Amino acid sequence: MTSRAILPNLFTIGNLLCGFLAIHYAVAGNYVAAAWLIVLGAALDNMDGKVARHLGKNSQFGIEFDSLADVCSFGVAPALMIYFSLLHSGWELVFPFLYLACGALRLARFNSMAPTTGKKEFFTGLPIPCAAIILSQYVVFAERAWETDHAVQLGAALLLFLGALMVSRIPFDTMAALRASTPWGRFKQIYFLFTMVVIIHPATSREFFFPLAILYLLPGFYRWVNALLSDEVTQHA
Repeated sequence: MTSRAILPNLFTIGNLLCGFLAIHYAVAGNYVAAAWLIVLGAALDNMDGKVARHLGKNSQFGIEFDSLADVCSFGVAPALMIYFSLLHSGWELVFPFLYLACGALRLARFNSMAPTTGKKEFFTGLPIPCAAIILSQYVVFAERAWETDHAVQLGAALLLFLGALMVSRIPFDTMAALRASTPWGRFKQIYFLFTMVVIIHPATSREFFFPLAILYLLPGFYRWVNALLSDEVTQHA
């Protein structure tokens, strides 16, 4: 294996390390650190694919290794994080486990469909890094910025909701490209840049990261509902 082929796997190893450390901090009760490690892992996960495509070193081994790291960083870590922070009781383990199982199914489906080259315009189902970011930021949001007596119930519902989205067929947006030629592409650039500014600033990150992450889901739902309505109109035409 050449050094060029090893480089994408180094990003994957970094992602795996972030997931491992996120589990450590979640068990220790440091949920802010765990949440940021999941975000960093997602950034590294995004980079390994880009680097592999740029170097022309996409491979089935890289896809499988990436998914194994993702199960740790975006499946086990956020599931344990919300369990230790909000759920606690033994029977409530079923909710994070269902989230984890749906995430593993989402990764398996992606591997069976993923091409070794090219870039998709949309993801089929919610990508597990996005689900992990939303879930981990909910923990921070519920602990630091939002006082409610229903945080546990909403957390359990969010686990089921995100799990269902991951195994759904709803088309969700890919990351914004550096060069955008369409109005929607430019809007995505502005959204991601604005989100980065908000989450980096310590005065706003805990209050606004979770709501901004939820906004990411809306275009996918819009396309899904629009497709359903279009099919219904076609069938009745």
